[in-house]
Amino acid sequence: MKKIGSLMLLIGMVAWGGIARAENVNIVVIPKGSDHVFWDFIRAGVDQAVKEIGNINLTWRGPAYNDDTPSQIKIVELYTKPEINAMIIVPTDKQALVEPIKKATELGIKVIVIDSGLDGHYHLSFIGTNNLEGGVLAAKRLAALINEQGKVMVLRTVPGSASTDQRAEGFLQEMKNYPNITVVADEYGGGSSGKSYHAAKKLLGEQADLQGVFAVNESSTDGMLKALREAGLAQKVKFVGFDASDPLIDGLAKKDIDALVIQNPRQMGYMGIKTAVAAIRNETVEPLVYTNVVLATPENYQTPDIHALLYP
Repeated sequence: MKKIGSLMLLIGMVAWGGIARAENVNIVVIPKGSDHVFWDFIRAGVDQAVKEIGNINLTWRGPAYNDDTPSQIKIVELYTKPEINAMIIVPTDKQALVEPIKKATELGIKVIVIDSGLDGHYHLSFIGTNNLEGGVLAAKRLAALINEQGKVMVLRTVPGSASTDQRAEGFLQEMKNYPNITVVADEYGGGSSGKSYHAAKKLLGEQADLQGVFAVNESSTDGMLKALREAGLAQKVKFVGFDASDPLIDGLAKKDIDALVIQNPRQMGYMGIKTAVAAIRNETVEPLVYTNVVLATPENYQTPDIHALLYP
């Protein structure tokens, strides 16, 4: 397992420069959805790597929403054909995509998984955040914000999403270290901001005297932010979210959000392409690569290092 930070990414750019071969390769990138700014970050990293390497015929196609597993399966099946050399995928469901990916590999397609994990052993490499660690980081921040006492709750996204479930599990595990903190709710809110908003509104109505909340991704954080503001609880209930978008950055600036756990999806996309090309050339690839994760707060979000992670 490797952990790649920003410096290592820069080193990687140099090391991979000028490696283009004469033959073109066909690579398909299948994100989990298209409704989050997160995918724009991944696309930026993908495009950067494609530009550096050259001779890549790139196809980018994903479902409209993060929870549309049937559509993602159809996309995988559509591109499971001999002329495709590699497939980079962010699985909507860690189990449902196993069989379609198996069929792709049986045709000789090299499969790289990024961001969200996949069961089975058919993919060659996983590149993404250590999501358990991200959840632990969120829990430590929230515990400090509420002076290690009180009631908190978790808003997840959709069942079967390996990345977001691992964040929730890391959060819950870490919270066991704080005997005066009680987790009063742990619920799935759905794969969109709208669904998350309605789930958050319901949960906030059910839980009195709440001290803190944790939302596991961009859409759940956005939905929770809207619900807290509507209920008049913004800044009263401490709030840690995950990922970034313009509305969430605005939440940080106004201190309606106390912290965002920020991944490096640009790095995931970049390394995904580099790893796919290496696999096509039958070079050895790392089976597990962790990208870095940091906390953005109202105090540090405008610093250069954090700012670079907040905008595609």
